[in-house]
Amino acid sequence: MRTKAAFGTLALIAVLGLAGCTGGPVAAPSGSASQGSTGSSDDAAGDEGQSTGDACALIADSITEATSQFQDASVDDPGAVAEAARSAAESLASTASEVTNDEVAALLPELQEMFGQTAEVMDAVAGGDVSQIEDAAAIGESFQVTVQKFQDICAG
Repeated sequence: MRTKAAFGTLALIAVLGLAGCTGGPVAAPSGSASQGSTGSSDDAAGDEGQSTGDACALIADSITEATSQFQDASVDDPGAVAEAARSAAESLASTASEVTNDEVAALLPELQEMFGQTAEVMDAVAGGDVSQIEDAAAIGESFQVTVQKFQDICAG
């Protein structure tokens, strides 16, 4: 019972955290009519013309997809949660090549690592190694910190 509650909690933290990633304001993509975009969405040196808003929109798309997969995964099936986390990490890795904004690109390895760790813990739990559950709390904290960084950059 404690095992189910722990990985259920991790899955819930992931879904809520990811949903928070997509809820913040994101500037309109370049070429669009941008109303009320902030100075932080302007292009900075070394960003190859990509605004913070454009980069955040790319990442938000990947995170929206991941959120959907987490919601579809049953808390009774840690293997499904692991697969959703692995898929999210892979999606972010694919998107990384499109992100040239330095500030947003710097956050991508942390996001990918967070999903990778979640997949590892859930794979271990699915294999019967409940000792990994203790890592779930640390990963949950990592989700919260990383999501906050993403929101701060993108809402900036």
